[in-house]
Amino acid sequence: MIIVLSSCGRYIKNSDNRTEKFFVSWNIATANSIQLQENFTNDDYQKSLYQNRLQAFKAYIDIVNLNELNTKSIRYKLINQYLNDWNNKFYIVEANESGEVSTKISYVILQNSRDSSKVLKYIYKNGKWEKVEQYELSPAFKFHRENFITEYGVGKNENDITVTFIEDNNIISSDFFLNFTMKQIDIFNK
Repeated sequence: MIIVLSSCGRYIKNSDNRTEKFFVSWNIATANSIQLQENFTNDDYQKSLYQNRLQAFKAYIDIVNLNELNTKSIRYKLINQYLNDWNNKFYIVEANESGEVSTKISYVILQNSRDSSKVLKYIYKNGKWEKVEQYELSPAFKFHRENFITEYGVGKNENDITVTFIEDNNIISSDFFLNFTMKQIDIFNK
């Protein structure tokens, strides 16, 4: 089956806008993480899953070239709506739920202090993002990829998860976890 996506001039290249630069950098970092995971596995089945996820990711943000900007993308809409509400050091955890109806969920984790973090949960509904929940985490959320990765099939995540760390509007890291490759993450236990 071949799916053809087309657009009518909604892509912009090399913009100076903070949100637009953030969007492009975030997409590149996430795609690089997916490709890196594919390169690290020797299993042909897992390689095919990562290749599929990269194509699905590009369809999700509705771009072909990672340097393109799509202001109608769900990811773009999240940061365009809320980026100015977040502090200068935070995580975005994308934990989309698959099923008959796919639910787009993003958690933004703000570092309150050394002892606690604030979690903001957003769900994409009716063409826009809505903040649906807010709660505190104690101790503070800390993410180190090597503490969360596990072999395929052993992990707790039923859906793919991406954890992106941002500091001073720069993407520091974006780590993609294929379904069943991530150990339990505390933010979902609330």
